[in-house]
Amino acid sequence: MITLYTGSKSDKFMLRLPERMKEEIRRLAEMDGISINSAIVQRLARCLREERSNDH
Repeated sequence: MITLYTGSKSDKFMLRLPERMKEEIRRLAEMDGISINSAIVQRLARCLREERSNDH
C-alpha cells in the first residue's frame, strides 16, 4: 500500500538544520523548481516509504 502525504490540512513545524544541509536542500529545491518546504516533504515522504517497505 502506498501512502501519499497530500491534503489541505497541514501543521507547522519549526525545524533547525545544520547550515550545510539547509544549503543543499535549497540547491535541490531550486533545481527541481519547488519550494524548500516541498523539497523537504518529498524527501521525508520517500524516506518513510522506504523504511516502511524495508520493514515488510
